[in-house]
Amino acid sequence: MAPLRPLRLKSRSVIIWLLCWGVLSQAGILPPLKAGAAPKALLEDLKYRIDFWILEDAARGRLTLKSLGSGRYQAELSGEAQGILGLLSGGRRDSYQTEMIYDHGRLRPVVYREESRRRGKHYLKEYRFDYSKKRLELWQLKERQGNLVLKWHTKLKEAIYDPLSAFYNGRLGLLGPIKDGDTYQITGIPYPAPETIEVSLGQQTQEGRQVMVALVNAAFEDKKGLVFILFNGEGVPTLAWTRVLGFGKISGKLLPDGKYLENGLPGIPSESRVPEGGE
Repeated sequence: MAPLRPLRLKSRSVIIWLLCWGVLSQAGILPPLKAGAAPKALLEDLKYRIDFWILEDAARGRLTLKSLGSGRYQAELSGEAQGILGLLSGGRRDSYQTEMIYDHGRLRPVVYREESRRRGKHYLKEYRFDYSKKRLELWQLKERQGNLVLKWHTKLKEAIYDPLSAFYNGRLGLLGPIKDGDTYQITGIPYPAPETIEVSLGQQTQEGRQVMVALVNAAFEDKKGLVFILFNGEGVPTLAWTRVLGFGKISGKLLPDGKYLENGLPGIPSESRVPEGGE
């Protein structure tokens, strides 16, 4: 295994984090477009079947990417428990969503939300990236008041990427080349505490590329966990699995009836992308 290499930007393998937490953690959606805004164009729609322990097809996950026009994009990962798990979880529904702009060769998050609904309760967090003021803010819903209030803020000293914008930066080759055997250190949103995620890349084979992620989160046993993912040759995550406290093994498998991103993103020049393994 190659030495650790720190990254300011997250690698494409952060999607493991998304797939395995998409049904378990709190997540959110962006407000509707203002009147007169360009219609959303669906660019990618990946659907996943999620198995919990002995419960097959216990939840469904969906990852979408849409173009909003004028160099703006919206990515969303959503999950919904169904069947027995749906009843036990109080009809839990979760989603992550981020709106991004293409700027200086990267997709930069503008607003990232986390939302969860279960048992009649509504949980919402909104991270706002203010690049003009170099400030990152967290706003949280006070359900009884029906509005968002400022909970936390920090200086935006360097590029910070939420999991969705990080994944699509990697998916499009905007983070630079990756190499077999490399291990990367990834910095997540520093709330409630600084977080470091290690991503180890396996070799590209006929079955795909296996990636291992080591991260710290209360959902895992001893608050530490290993997540594994398999990417196909097009960089699409086809299978992910891990073990989560209270649930045991959780796995997500790509379903065949999806729409895959083709020819990159509208508004992004092809020469800005770096092919895998190249300079």
